[in-house]
Amino acid sequence: MLTKKALIEVLERERTARLEVEKRFDETIARQTAELRRTATRFSNLISNMQDGVLLEDENRLIVLTNERFCAMFAVPVSPDILIGTDCSGSAEQSKHFFINPEEFVNRIDYLLSQRKKVIGEILHLTDGRTFTRDYVPIIIEETYRGHYWKYTDITSQKRYEEALKRSEEKYRLLIENMNLGMLEVDMEGKIIYANQSFCKMSGFEKEEIYGEIAENIFTRSENRALVRDKTKSRETGNMDAYELEITNKQGLIKWWMISGAPLFDQEGNQIGSTGIHLDITEQKQLEFTLREAKQTAEETAKAKEIFLANMSHEIRTPMNAILGLGNQLLKTELLPQQRSFLESINHAAENLLVVINDILDFSKIESGKLDLESIGFSLHDLLMQISSMLKSKTEEKGLTFNLEMDPFIAPVLIGDPFRINQILLNLLSNSIKFTEKGSVSLSCKVEESNENEQSVEIMVSDTGIGIDENYIEKIFRKFSQESTDVARKYGGTGLGMAITKQLVDLMDGKISIQSKKNHGTQITIGFTLPIGHELEKPAKQIISFDQSLLQDKKILLVEDNKVNRLIANTILTQFGIHVTEAVNGEIAVEILRKTSFDLVLMDMQMPVMDGVTATIMIRKEISTTLPIVALTAHALKSEQSRCLEAGMDDFLSKPFTEEKLLNMILKYLV
Repeated sequence: MLTKKALIEVLERERTARLEVEKRFDETIARQTAELRRTATRFSNLISNMQDGVLLEDENRLIVLTNERFCAMFAVPVSPDILIGTDCSGSAEQSKHFFINPEEFVNRIDYLLSQRKKVIGEILHLTDGRTFTRDYVPIIIEETYRGHYWKYTDITSQKRYEEALKRSEEKYRLLIENMNLGMLEVDMEGKIIYANQSFCKMSGFEKEEIYGEIAENIFTRSENRALVRDKTKSRETGNMDAYELEITNKQGLIKWWMISGAPLFDQEGNQIGSTGIHLDITEQKQLEFTLREAKQTAEETAKAKEIFLANMSHEIRTPMNAILGLGNQLLKTELLPQQRSFLESINHAAENLLVVINDILDFSKIESGKLDLESIGFSLHDLLMQISSMLKSKTEEKGLTFNLEMDPFIAPVLIGDPFRINQILLNLLSNSIKFTEKGSVSLSCKVEESNENEQSVEIMVSDTGIGIDENYIEKIFRKFSQESTDVARKYGGTGLGMAITKQLVDLMDGKISIQSKKNHGTQITIGFTLPIGHELEKPAKQIISFDQSLLQDKKILLVEDNKVNRLIANTILTQFGIHVTEAVNGEIAVEILRKTSFDLVLMDMQMPVMDGVTATIMIRKEISTTLPIVALTAHALKSEQSRCLEAGMDDFLSKPFTEEKLLNMILKYLV
């Protein structure tokens, strides 16, 4: 049995322990209370600073908490703190005037409170144009209703933006419709989710027929499906582009669409498919195909024209070569005065015919862009002197005076195409002589500007002839153009000379002008700016004077199917002690060359059995790679000359050729 003292000690310890427990309990309660206050403060501050209007009511509809935003949204004239504890049971009636449907607003609140079920995102329309969303959340603690929470969010700006966006979309949809542009939207699997009326009209399908279908399977032809798949795949990487596509519509007709495609995104920026704007370009494609066919036809026509001109050149130049060649050989013989006069007339007529042929061929080359200009050193002074010497006798025959005037400051050497300048001046001067019956023809040249690098010269051709009607001057450079049928009958010509002259001047970046008056003469001025060259840039002169013994006993194989042409060439060559062997076609020439060696071959291009190109290829391949072969070609076209060189020929000589040109060509390879 415990003593009194021991009992007192036990009781004291129990009391001390109880006091300690009570102390710890009080401290725990204090900590929890402080934490609860801090949590409530944080919650209160959070709600107070929210951009949404918040209202927290207890089970008796007394306000537990609200915020400044709620008061501002509903024009409550007091601060949120003052509202705590206020009865809200009549607030719906007090606030209903804010809303478009006030009674519906009140009834809806009563219904929500009676049901006590959470509702999120209800749309409310206010009379002042604002739009709110409302959340209602009942508060249930341990299965007991403890109040509810309202949240109002002003979405006026968002709704206005959405409506503006919708109006914009509608406007562009209407614009697309009015422009007859078909609009199609597909999801990520390629299924159609939208098509406008224009697209349905273009494709022939109704909307209900294609919605949910794979667009590729409905419209795309099998040969184009790989292209469509590639385009669809590129949309996944954000690519936008436009392309043409051949499709088949509902009626089975082939159509062409121009499609401008782009990725399709939702409001959050996630890609949900692709959109395409479609334009029917069937008519344009048909026109394109027609134009392509027309271009091909034109190219074939141009090729046929080139072949025709080449054949015409061959067929005309071959007999012309005979006429001029034999004529020149006959002039070397003893002739009666009357015979010589007749022969000179024949040669003169043949030369005039050759001018007509060259005009036609030159114009064709200029039109096709195949006329190349030389860029060599030449003396303009010497060129003008040669032209003067050449034409002076013609003016004297007509009783005309020929005047030549040259600027002493013309550069000794200019860089350009002396042959084409010669052609231009001969054409102009020949016209002046032809159209002048009395008086004079003049040629003058003066320096307009000059520096150390280039010189601008002005060349003038003038006459006292029949002149040109002022109304015709602007037409004079047109092809096949002549002032009148009377002029054509009296003076002849192709009507191409001035057209060729103008185009040659243009090719050389020059300028040409005409001043004339009917029956008062004509003055034609040409201007060129040419680089200044040096004496070394002038090509070496070809001199026909040579030691004839150099050609003595040289052996030449003449391959030519035309008997007269063989006669001319043979006559010229044998005068210089050359031994000539003849072959009438390429096949015979090849057989002769297999058995006998020669110093040079003159090879006609067009012959029966085997032509010159084929024969040359065989010679180069089977007999000799070094034997000089010179083409005798009646083709004046550059393409034909290129064929000669590509076949392995060393050079070419155009028919009709003069004795000097033939001898110079032979001397080039045999001396």
